[in-house]
Amino acid sequence: MTDASPRFLVVAPVGRDGELICSLLRSSGYAAECLTTIRSVERLDSSMLLGLILTDEALAQDGFEALRIILEAQPVWSDLPILLLTSGSNIPQYAALASQVRLEFRNVFLLERPIRKELLLSAVQVAYNSRLRQLEIRDAVARQFQSDEALRNTEKLAMAGQLAATMAHEVNNPLEALTNLLFLVENSTNVDEARNYGRLAAQELARISEIVNQTLRFHRAPGKPAITDVAELASSALSLFRGKLRNRKVAEVVKVQPAFAYCSAGEVRQALVNLIGNALDAMPEGGKLHLRVSAVQRQDFHYVRVTVGDTGSGIRREVRPNLFTQFFTTKGSRGTGLGLWLTRDIVLRNGGRLRYRTRTSQPSGTVFTMYLPSLPPFEMTRSASAPARRSAADSTATAHVA
Repeated sequence: MTDASPRFLVVAPVGRDGELICSLLRSSGYAAECLTTIRSVERLDSSMLLGLILTDEALAQDGFEALRIILEAQPVWSDLPILLLTSGSNIPQYAALASQVRLEFRNVFLLERPIRKELLLSAVQVAYNSRLRQLEIRDAVARQFQSDEALRNTEKLAMAGQLAATMAHEVNNPLEALTNLLFLVENSTNVDEARNYGRLAAQELARISEIVNQTLRFHRAPGKPAITDVAELASSALSLFRGKLRNRKVAEVVKVQPAFAYCSAGEVRQALVNLIGNALDAMPEGGKLHLRVSAVQRQDFHYVRVTVGDTGSGIRREVRPNLFTQFFTTKGSRGTGLGLWLTRDIVLRNGGRLRYRTRTSQPSGTVFTMYLPSLPPFEMTRSASAPARRSAADSTATAHVA
């Protein structure tokens, strides 16, 4: 192509048809380029194509197969318009090709030759409008994806700040204890007393190390899906809130069983941190935090069920429709309005489901439940179809005996 503007490609290898059609399109304001074979289109970017204008001769020999390869390689947003100038029933070979094109491919315009200029330009205008709508949809989807990705990064940065503040608070307590113990060691009157204070100081150092390792584990978790121990994820996510649990006088009710899911460990841990953080925010005056992890089976599919519950005041009815909406928050300036939106996005991206139940009357509270697949998608499908195949075989055998 001579420039980067989208255009129609005219493939007419015989005579001056290609040259005349390109000249007509250009004089009518459409960008156009002539090619001699359909296979030449394969090297061109789909976003640069407004449509293909083909003649019967272009489809002859391997042109049809080349067209099939081009259309199969189109991105999901693309439904490339094809204008086929056909000789109709005058040449049986070309008539059969035209019928095959119409049967196998979408968005095809059949124009019988000889064709009037007005009819050709009318068909080109329809194809042009159709293609422009596709390009607009593609651009809108790309903008939405970029916007969502920016929001995900914003929430990750906000969470990183919260984790840093939590870690600083958690580390500060053992550091103060360590300072006091070192003072006592320095002023000890005998060796046994100093050793006892030294052992206590070593315990505080181990506590600091555990806090730092838990935080590092959160950031270093692999991003790609893999078989992951969700029980370990839940325990490590909960450990980040030990200080806040003590300060809020929130009791833990933890029932965690080893359960493995096919998921991104880093993303799922982030979702768990979101849910646990929300549960604690719902109980400023104390309460109970419920955390459960178990393996379950639903309709022949195996999942890991993760439940995070609180005994807070529950979610008001008028709030519920907007619960997973971007930038919707009930926390005022303390909230980004992205936590639950991102949590649901994470669960869906990992092939799972997110459910919630809430109650504002006594006893009040809210429960969020994640279902994460135990196997990769193709394995889940295969394991689910196996019982069906066995059931079908059993019914066939029974009918045979009867």
